[in-house]
Amino acid sequence: MSGSGCDKAAAYEKAGVEMSIFDRFISRDSNEQEKKAPRPTSCKKVFSELDATSKEAKAQYPDDSKSMDDFLGILKEVSRVRYKKALEGGREPMKAEAQFFLSEDRMSAYACLLPPENNGDGLTLEEFLEDIRYEGICYGILQEELQREFEQGYLRIFLVAQGSLPQAGQDGSVTELFQRHGNLCLEVQDGDPVNLGKDIQLQPIRKGTVICQIQLPKAGTDGMDVTGQILPASQSVGADIPQGKNTIISKDGQALAAGVDGILYIENDRFCVHEQKIIDGNLDQFQGVLRISGNLYIGGNVDGGVEVEVSGDVVVAGKVGQARITSREGTILVQQGIYGRKGGTLVSANRQVQSPVVEWAEISAGTSVFAETISNSVIRCGDTVYATNGRGMIADSHIQAGGSVLCQRIGNLAGGHNRFSVGYPPHVLESWERSKAELAQVQSTLELLWNSITDLRKKGTRISPGEKAVLDKLVEQRELYTQRRETLTAELHTMNQILGQKSAGRIQCEKLYPSLDVHIGRAAEEITTAEENCDIRVVDNVMLLR
Repeated sequence: MSGSGCDKAAAYEKAGVEMSIFDRFISRDSNEQEKKAPRPTSCKKVFSELDATSKEAKAQYPDDSKSMDDFLGILKEVSRVRYKKALEGGREPMKAEAQFFLSEDRMSAYACLLPPENNGDGLTLEEFLEDIRYEGICYGILQEELQREFEQGYLRIFLVAQGSLPQAGQDGSVTELFQRHGNLCLEVQDGDPVNLGKDIQLQPIRKGTVICQIQLPKAGTDGMDVTGQILPASQSVGADIPQGKNTIISKDGQALAAGVDGILYIENDRFCVHEQKIIDGNLDQFQGVLRISGNLYIGGNVDGGVEVEVSGDVVVAGKVGQARITSREGTILVQQGIYGRKGGTLVSANRQVQSPVVEWAEISAGTSVFAETISNSVIRCGDTVYATNGRGMIADSHIQAGGSVLCQRIGNLAGGHNRFSVGYPPHVLESWERSKAELAQVQSTLELLWNSITDLRKKGTRISPGEKAVLDKLVEQRELYTQRRETLTAELHTMNQILGQKSAGRIQCEKLYPSLDVHIGRAAEEITTAEENCDIRVVDNVMLLR
């Protein structure tokens, strides 16, 4: 039987056979030799312990299970080589050894201490730390835990160093403090439906008011793996700041604010401010004429006989009572209606006038007038009067429109009188009537002058010096009146040409209550009966009702 004495004794015992004296002697001699040179730890035992420690390590580091499997394979191979080497070469002492393993991302370093063989020396902590350094592991070394793990003994897998992941920064952000309303253009395209009874979303804003809070970007923190390799953090991005016209960014970069007083709106996805002077609350105490260059926003009512003259647009958030408001170049919008006094309320704009209600007011607009109800008022506009929303009613009013009058109803059950002149500039008919009346008066005066001059000239040489002076004065007056007659005649000729032109002006309504005095060009007619679905116009100098 081959093998060592220890192996033979075990074999005899297993077979139930008593060893001979010789075998016992050989076995005893072999045991003494083995005590002098112990056999290396068998691979089976080492592998078993490595499997156990790998299993524990997986439980402790579940996110690094693959590293444990890879490290286990390396440890088994190294142990196999060490065992073979320990059996050969006269069983020279073999020092304990530390094996290291880096995870695939190099964020973790693990170690395992392999025991000495053939009475070799153990491994000191200082040597172990030096081995770590020589392996290039230089960052995140777990100094406090290493001694405790080291003292646990051999064939244990434990964490040596842990890298730090890069910490992402924070992108910039914007917190909007105002609602996003589209660019408000006061001008309404003729023919577009407009509901004046609905509040228009205006956002008046004072200079310096914060529109958006800005969160500046925060830089991230670079990471580092256990070998000292820097892991750069991703770059943080600044917020897209919605800065538009007349807005400013604060010095610290943390706020977007209004750069001027005005109306806040959105254009091209950017906050902008339409520059306007702002009057908070009511305007009813001002004495004299309030003249403002630019646009004006009045947050309340306008009343008390105040007079306002503005070069640009005017927005009145409340009502207009007894007042005079003029826009030399823009549009006037009254959000809650014009409730005026006869002879005491005038609203005049170079462009449009818009108000849900117009009562007892004189309105003058270079282009169009938009309302839902017009009553007891005088309206003059260069284009069209619209009363097509809400009640859509015009009652007891005088309207002169260069274009047309479009409404739902003219008049009411109580009766009344309306006078509409459409299809030519609003001043033409009044000027024509005024010139015609003046021409008649001039002609009458000329006849009286002629009679007086004729009577005085009949006296011939018998005329007295006083009468001669009167005659000269009458002749001089006659010349002046003659020149005025020629001027008026030319003006009437021009206005007759305008009135004689073919006009596209018309009056459309669903219901008409009497009476309505209509003038379109030279055609004139008074409608004294109730009518429905009217489309009043002139065709071939004939006025048609439908």
